[in-house]
Amino acid sequence: MAAARVSASRVNEHLFLTEHPLQRSGARSITLLAEREDVDQVTSADLDRVAKHVVSDVVDAAVADKTGAAYDWWKILFAMYPNAKPTHAKRRRDRDELTAEVARYFAPDVAASETAGSEAAGGEVRPCAFCGGATTVLWAKSTLPMFDTTKALNTLPPRLAGWPVCRPCRLALWAMPYGASVTLGSATVLTCENAEIERRFTEANLARSARIRQTGFSSLAANASPESVVLLALEQYAVVRPVAATLWSFKNDNQEPWLRVSETRIAVVTFLRALGGDGEAKKGWWVLRRRLTRRGPDGKISQHGRDLLARALFASTNSRSDRILSHLSEQAGDLSKISGSTIRAWRALHALYLKEMHGVDTADLRPVTTLLTDWIMQEKNPRGRFNEYCRAANRSYVLQRLLMEATARLWLDGRRPADITKTAQPLLHGPQGYQWRGQLFFEVSAELDRRGAAIGKKSDDEADAIEPDGPLFGTDPADPDDEGA
Repeated sequence: MAAARVSASRVNEHLFLTEHPLQRSGARSITLLAEREDVDQVTSADLDRVAKHVVSDVVDAAVADKTGAAYDWWKILFAMYPNAKPTHAKRRRDRDELTAEVARYFAPDVAASETAGSEAAGGEVRPCAFCGGATTVLWAKSTLPMFDTTKALNTLPPRLAGWPVCRPCRLALWAMPYGASVTLGSATVLTCENAEIERRFTEANLARSARIRQTGFSSLAANASPESVVLLALEQYAVVRPVAATLWSFKNDNQEPWLRVSETRIAVVTFLRALGGDGEAKKGWWVLRRRLTRRGPDGKISQHGRDLLARALFASTNSRSDRILSHLSEQAGDLSKISGSTIRAWRALHALYLKEMHGVDTADLRPVTTLLTDWIMQEKNPRGRFNEYCRAANRSYVLQRLLMEATARLWLDGRRPADITKTAQPLLHGPQGYQWRGQLFFEVSAELDRRGAAIGKKSDDEADAIEPDGPLFGTDPADPDDEGA
């Protein structure tokens, strides 16, 4: 948080970018609404113009008929500021009264000498809880999203009726929904070391929130998820220096408020960069993305594969699973429905992902791959032994027994099996063994296809054969219904 900027005679009228995710998102929104390039360029006159804009939108939403488009914006505000007068269920619908009330939220602070004894202002100048700037105004749960509980007096500093919040930060906290990814019940904001990433995320959501206020959610096109928007920006603007990104999703109503935090690792950027330069792995990515896409009975996309993959790259702070590997494993469950070229593409994608995200070099799997494929190809119809291997592929002790049987069978048949001594321990019992075993499945499948074993489809689906050159999280040119970020 910024250092304290308290002055005995002057209150703060300058917008600062703090480390608080909600204030930070709102400050970015104000900057773009004011048509400025940077937060430092926002003037007091800009704050006046943005405040007028916000007040007008809040009042329009508060007095809107339940069937009107603006009512959806009220639902969004209600999910963040449920106890404020313009969002309260028992609010009066008088436009003039509400306008005066909301305008007071963002009115300029006055000097301490002019507010002595004022209960609303607290009677003295204090440092803003967000930026440290001087302020005479106290805010609490009714106007601050994700602050305190209904028992606010038990969590605030002694003898304070609210948190000190300066005018620019008060405005930022109500401008936040404009640049956040919002639903009817929650909002998601972004923090990232790269200012351009934050700016692009805010720009995308400003355009979307404007459409919501104009047309409501019902006529809104299915846009990319917040994760997809961020990853597209990382793909395009984190080229020189890889950075991580964090999404803060929250709901603040009076029933069950919650906060969920998810983040990327810096390695995600290096993975995306490497993926863009590997033609085989990139094809595997697009095929996986398309196969994860689902359509409803009306033919419209109900689940974007792009969004599923984006969420998988945003790991929850408490998650220990890797959903990219899980998606690949699930999609490869029945190889009879997958062509040989797709198997090879997924092998390349799986290997690249393990290398960039987990530091796993799967080159040592070659001897085990040779051993298993030699054993499987001994049969006139290799499907039986391949199915036996599939049942053991993800179970370390069952796979160990199978490898021993395959080695013995090859010796008995006069063949010299490959030496797997170096690979056996990390594959079967190492801490990353499940990742090695996942890669081994694709290596064996691809090698069997190369040797002519009939385990997959003979040809690609039409969509799988197309290899787009665009961004990994952009619109799919093979699908006219796919909405980009």
